[in-house]
Amino acid sequence: MALHDLEVALAILTRLPSRLASPPGPRELEASVQWFPLAGVVVAAAAAAVYLLAGLLGLPGLSALLAALAAQLLATGALHELGVARTVAALAEARAPAGDGRERRGTHLATIALVLLLLARVAALTSFWSPVSFAAALIAASAVSRAVLPVVLVATPAATTLRPERSRVALGLGLSAAIALVLLPPLLAAQAILWAGLAAAVTTVYLVRRLGGCDGDGLGAVQQAAELAFLLALAAEGWPRTD
Repeated sequence: MALHDLEVALAILTRLPSRLASPPGPRELEASVQWFPLAGVVVAAAAAAVYLLAGLLGLPGLSALLAALAAQLLATGALHELGVARTVAALAEARAPAGDGRERRGTHLATIALVLLLLARVAALTSFWSPVSFAAALIAASAVSRAVLPVVLVATPAATTLRPERSRVALGLGLSAAIALVLLPPLLAAQAILWAGLAAAVTTVYLVRRLGGCDGDGLGAVQQAAELAFLLALAAEGWPRTD
């Protein structure tokens, strides 16, 4: 059963090949939430492997980083990034006056937001040039940022019909924290988790107030905010130390 739940989590959060006979239903999704961090680990590990391979092939650091980012986007089908773009478009259209340019304005702002998001992620990841630190940072950030998604579902009951069990949500949070603590210095991991949680909370509250809830696209925005905050927290502390 645990293996099936993990397969469901991978099918929901990635575009990797799946053995599932049919798309997961709501109850299957609810049962799989504790494995969301491992889905993040799989995606980040694939990106880290590409980064290592690119380095072995002689590509310069930034080129290897961009190749890893492309691998991450391919593994998820840019699921969360597209969620950011659609959420920004919805926010822009909700505030813009009715007219012919309303949808076009939303599209333009969504494109700008997506470009800035990717640039911010690249800027954060340039702090981790060695394959070991790159893998540790990306895997921990991916795990923690996906563990917060079920928390949003529990905290915003009016947003969706999904109701994961609190025990499963807690297991996912514990698993993601354990992954971060294994890969990073404990105090640094705790700080990064705190900042990721704060970013997720602020994003969720903002979307609930502006749009009345946090749908699937909103969850993508929450995940991206948490992942970026986690990486920036590591970068701000100057990890890994080179002296």
